Amino acid sequence: MKKFALATATALTLAMGANVAFAQTSQAPMTLAAGEATKAKESVSDTWITTKVKADLLTEKGIPGSDIKVETNKGVVSLSSDVAVSDSQKATAVAITKKIKGVTAVSADGLLAGGATKADGIDKTKGAAHDAKETTSDTWITTKVKADLVTEKGIPGTDIKVETNKGVVSLSSPTAVTASQKETAVAITKKIKGVKAVSADGLKAE
Repeated sequence: MKKFALATATALTLAMGANVAFAQTSQAPMTLAAGEATKAKESVSDTWITTKVKADLLTEKGIPGSDIKVETNKGVVSLSSDVAVSDSQKATAVAITKKIKGVTAVSADGLLAGGATKADGIDKTKGAAHDAKETTSDTWITTKVKADLVTEKGIPGTDIKVETNKGVVSLSSPTAVTASQKETAVAITKKIKGVKAVSADGLKAE
């Protein structure tokens, strides 16, 4: 009887130890998954903010939106530029950025002061001016399309890559999309001003 009781007690002890170990093991992945989900949410949010700010700066007249670089880290947006901007342009850029949903703070220390500068020789060559106009237009279209795709619910906007060449927009993605999502992405892109054609061959079908 003593041997039986001892064996029973030993078995119970081992079982309890196994349960504790299992509980500890099962809790760890849950905590990790929660952390990864939070990071993913922050990353998507920052991407959305950056794209939205860039699009709004590009569509605002009177400021060199295409020359302003936008970076976002946990809702804090940093604006910088390689060209000089006036105090008025700087104030406008900051005001536009602050209006965007999710923006917690704005740093404009990277915006060069001194007023807009005119590149030497830009008016001398008509071809160069034409190329610059096309590049700016393509940049504007790309940013605008990206912003609209990111803000559209039901499609993986952050995963869709957008490229524009003389008004022709190419959409592609590393992840598969449904036929419905593909149609939505194309429809959104076609509505953007300046878009001449849309190629969605790069969007992988499920």
